[in-house]
Amino acid sequence: MDEALGLFLEATVRVGTPLLLAALGELILERSGVLNIGIEGVMLSGAFFGFLAGAASGSPWVGALAALAAGAALAAILAWMTLRVKADAIVVGMALNLVALGVTGAGYLILDARLRQAGEGPWSAPTFGKLLPAWSGVPVLGPFFFAQSVLTWLALMLIPAVWWYLERSERGLELRAVGEHPAAAEASGVSVAACRFKACLAAGLLGGLAGAFLTLSQTASFTPQCTGGRGFVALAAVVLGRYGAWGTAGACLFFGAAFSARDYLQVTGVRAPYELLEMLPYALTVAALGLALQKRTGAPAALGKAYG
Repeated sequence: MDEALGLFLEATVRVGTPLLLAALGELILERSGVLNIGIEGVMLSGAFFGFLAGAASGSPWVGALAALAAGAALAAILAWMTLRVKADAIVVGMALNLVALGVTGAGYLILDARLRQAGEGPWSAPTFGKLLPAWSGVPVLGPFFFAQSVLTWLALMLIPAVWWYLERSERGLELRAVGEHPAAAEASGVSVAACRFKACLAAGLLGGLAGAFLTLSQTASFTPQCTGGRGFVALAAVVLGRYGAWGTAGACLFFGAAFSARDYLQVTGVRAPYELLEMLPYALTVAALGLALQKRTGAPAALGKAYG
């Protein structure tokens, strides 16, 4: 049972990692007043181009850089369309999702043989267990701490960093002011467009890296639509976390546990229809979001509203 519990805890953090990366980026963006429902497409693009570059170069770090570039490219499109053209953010986000779905799907068909042959190789992101093998055998805590990817630890370290930036730094104060009262922020000398553009870029970078985690650390392979709706789950995590870094992180781990529960329940001998276990995390996402929306969520006053 201890081994099963340790594996469950390890899987919770591992599966929650891409949600955490994407949600923290979305948190920064939404606190600036911009809504991006195209986060699923950002993650999918990061997953595809990150895997492709990693497999071609033999380096997970090259793959991560490619994923960052892919996420930043889509974020730049979002920023230009919403901040310059003043297009509806929801329409732009849906368009980004469709573009990413089409590009990655076509790319997979064209490069299918290459993607299938790559498999799991030495280029996949390393874990701390490889650096400290003696510690990874500790019951329960060993897998939880040392079986995690370097990218997972990066995501965990980002939690206090994002909290400090939003709640304690001067730039974070400016960003929150832009999300609440952009006209007042502009009157005090803050460039609303520049602040929101930088928030878009941060969300794109973290979203692309979140997608890359799926293909660089979890599966070492790419399949069409491999994100499986995780971008929308990350959006829900921001709302459930009441637009705070620690709350968002807790929501991501909650959803990570929900995704991991399927395998854990099977290991512990619980018999349930496979389809029921598959829908469990998404059902919990909808239920948790419904409960969160019954109260004031703490959303920025200017969220989703064009300015200028």
